[in-house]
Amino acid sequence: MKNFKKTLALLAALALSATALYGCGPAAGGDSKPAASNDGNSATEESKTEDSPADGGETAANGDQLTILCWNANDSQPMVDLFCEKTGTDPSLINIKNFNVQGGQASEQYTQYLANADNDADIMFLEADWCLNFINDDAQTLPLSEIGYSDSDFSDIYDYVVETGKSTTTGALKGISWQAAAGGFCYRDDLAEQYLGVKTPDEMQEKVKDWDTFLATAKALKDANGPALSATLGGVWQVYSGSRGSAWVKDGKLVVDDYCTKYAEFAHTLYNNDYVTKVSQWSPEWTPLGQTDDVMGFFVSTWGFGDTILTAAAGGEGGATFGKWKCVVGPSPFYWGGTWLAPAARINNKELAKQFIDFFTIDEEGATAYAEKQGEYMSNKKVMEAIIAKGEYKGAPVLGGQNQFEVLNQVANSIDMKGKITPYDAVIKTEFSNAVNSYCDGTYATVDEAMEAFKDGVAAQITDGSVTIE
Repeated sequence: MKNFKKTLALLAALALSATALYGCGPAAGGDSKPAASNDGNSATEESKTEDSPADGGETAANGDQLTILCWNANDSQPMVDLFCEKTGTDPSLINIKNFNVQGGQASEQYTQYLANADNDADIMFLEADWCLNFINDDAQTLPLSEIGYSDSDFSDIYDYVVETGKSTTTGALKGISWQAAAGGFCYRDDLAEQYLGVKTPDEMQEKVKDWDTFLATAKALKDANGPALSATLGGVWQVYSGSRGSAWVKDGKLVVDDYCTKYAEFAHTLYNNDYVTKVSQWSPEWTPLGQTDDVMGFFVSTWGFGDTILTAAAGGEGGATFGKWKCVVGPSPFYWGGTWLAPAARINNKELAKQFIDFFTIDEEGATAYAEKQGEYMSNKKVMEAIIAKGEYKGAPVLGGQNQFEVLNQVANSIDMKGKITPYDAVIKTEFSNAVNSYCDGTYATVDEAMEAFKDGVAAQITDGSVTIE
């Protein structure tokens, strides 16, 4: 594999003590987790760090090490394992700085850790909802051009992945993801046939092809004393939020438009007619719904076909509904989560950092190997289209023989995030969802009350005057 093999002489010269490092042994975690919501799953004991976030546990003196900051080892450890295996890189050259927290807590942990100038950092794993906190900060991250890339190097990467990694202040590309976290609607094929007469994924797609049709199908199921069409309102919101036509903040002003009120009414209809359950996403009761006949579907992105969502929902391998699921595009293209690789501003191992990023993004052999081993839908569309065309990958076992890559490829090509990303998205989307949920459960009597609560919530969270709320 070109550009990755290291000579034995170089490895001998660079080899460091393995103390406090993480070798390329068995993967600490298998399925890629939602970056902002890993549901509390922690890495194995071998991958936990003993030091606190800012105690100087890994120092800049380790210039020949590649230090990777991450919130858990579910992605980083398998990536390091495969990289070491395929490139011959000495495991002692890679240090996973694992904070062992949920993805939503990582931003604060990183900030504390980087406040100590002696702490080493070469690559930072950044989650979509808060990546701009670091990508827009030149004191924390470097443009990828500073480690040897040009934008044209990523011509085979899905557009939305590239767009998300750009600074919204300078336009510089500062992060790139190895995964395209495109998603679809996964449904029980046995229930679909029983209640809807649906026998193929193509027929099911017609039943959920847009939100009006989705609503009509949900009503038809209930009229037939059948299951809820989708498990949770949170899953619906994850998809619906991806179809917003504009940014949440424009010219410094919060945008509350017809999209907001339309979704609020749509959600209210779903919730109060039992077209979705009243179970909260990520609650202990969520995934077990998939082992009952009370729910037909879950919205899932690339990381969700494993134990995080769908396999767990089926009861694991051999579970009550394992193999009875299928996947379709659903009512609207969306992505959910994803992790971007960004060079830290204090990087002191640019060569190995670039090799690592290359392996999982633009190197076809490396990206193919990871996709096939992990069942991960990669960001390199050329790689994914080649895997699909080859026809050897049989799909996630929970799908009973369907290849989810074929569905996710359709979705990933349709995602458009140009001009829609702001540094405030995580806060705003959470406050909006909270307000709509409260409207659904009766806390607010009208949509207008919910929208005022939404504005108040944003105002309470963004207090520096950077966003005007009218």
